[in-house]
Amino acid sequence: MPRILIAEDHTAMRHVLRDLFTHCDKWDVCGEAADGKEAVNAAVELKPDLVLLDYKMPNKDGIEAASEIKQELPETPVVIFTLNKTRELEAMALQVGVRAVVGKEEGLSELLHTEDQEVSH
Repeated sequence: MPRILIAEDHTAMRHVLRDLFTHCDKWDVCGEAADGKEAVNAAVELKPDLVLLDYKMPNKDGIEAASEIKQELPETPVVIFTLNKTRELEAMALQVGVRAVVGKEEGLSELLHTEDQEVSH
């Protein structure tokens, strides 16, 4: 079962995401982080199969965290799940090695579809 690390600063959203992935029976949520610094530390320690990052977080935004994670774990896919999806954000994300940016307004079904694609690569 693939392992996912979820980094989201809003506790309620983090719990929703954890429950969603846990109930999908396709994912093992191996860790959670409430800010960008925790996300980098957890990714390096846990070596998940996928890192899901919010963009706007304290102590490093999703781009900064993704950049550091990709330096330490270049083969680990990173997906940003955000309310702030823009072309500029997508361009910055691609520059640091993020596989996809999914807008929260696109919904959880789009996120799950993206996650399934990342593990099958």
